[in-house]
Amino acid sequence: MEYVHAGQMIRELRRRKGLSQEQLCEGLCEPPTMSKIEKGRQYPSRKLLDALLVRLHECAQLRVPLSPSDFERAQIEREVMSRVSDHDYDLLALSERYRTCASSMNKHEQQFYSFVQAICATVSPGNWASALAEFERAIQLTIPKYRVGTDISTILLTSMEFTILNNIAICLWFLARRVDAIALMEQLYAVLDGHDMDREEYAKRLPVISYNLSMWLGLEGSYEKSLAVVEKGIRCSIKYDKYVLLANLLYNKGYTLLKLGRDRDGTAVLRKAFMLMYASDNGKAYAAFRDDLLESFGEAVWERLQDCFLPERLACLPGA
Repeated sequence: MEYVHAGQMIRELRRRKGLSQEQLCEGLCEPPTMSKIEKGRQYPSRKLLDALLVRLHECAQLRVPLSPSDFERAQIEREVMSRVSDHDYDLLALSERYRTCASSMNKHEQQFYSFVQAICATVSPGNWASALAEFERAIQLTIPKYRVGTDISTILLTSMEFTILNNIAICLWFLARRVDAIALMEQLYAVLDGHDMDREEYAKRLPVISYNLSMWLGLEGSYEKSLAVVEKGIRCSIKYDKYVLLANLLYNKGYTLLKLGRDRDGTAVLRKAFMLMYASDNGKAYAAFRDDLLESFGEAVWERLQDCFLPERLACLPGA
């Protein structure tokens, strides 16, 4: 049976990593359940199998039998994450479909549902405290002892746990709890740096964490640290062909270099950032970063940047 092979593979991967069953399954399922899965005596749910593989830093696609409701929930999860990546937070209808397509939800499905509810809460102005509470409920389903300030450096994080913790840090920042926000984001950055992580997962996560952390460190005046973080994010984006945030990362780097008094270097990097925004037709980001630059450094810096553009191209750029 293919399922038995999946259980055997999990056991082999766990042993290679030097992990006990208790370490691997902590917060995900009970050790007796883990034992039955490895011996082929029990089917793991789709979400549990995915979580175990992420903790083992494996991207293997192992199949388990899916009920119609499992399949529908998997489709909804993909749609939700696609919308979130596109900054489309109209998720309430999908959330309700997810909840009602079966009579119950297991722990991991409950976590995803709470995550979506929290994302929806962030849309309303001034609702960051409610969103934070919902994100915390979500993470505590699989990390029961988690509180803001908990050391997560030794925890084997699933993809969903990592996503939730990233959003907790963002909520803390907007609630003016900047020290807590930076401390959590630095822990996530260190987890990515220190764990033997699947390459695709690493390449997806590091640019996002580097962008947020470098921006926050810069706003707090820690420019040297900000520069080191953002340069790592840029290298990762280029090495693994993850270009979605590259212009943003370059903007952070250029901004930081200007703050460090390295005007020539900063201007050169900012030119690259704005040209990338132009090339990707990202007028919204272009306008936002232009306004930020004008507010922070004045007209002189912006005029130097414009030397590298043709005026007619600038005039055609949406939002410019």
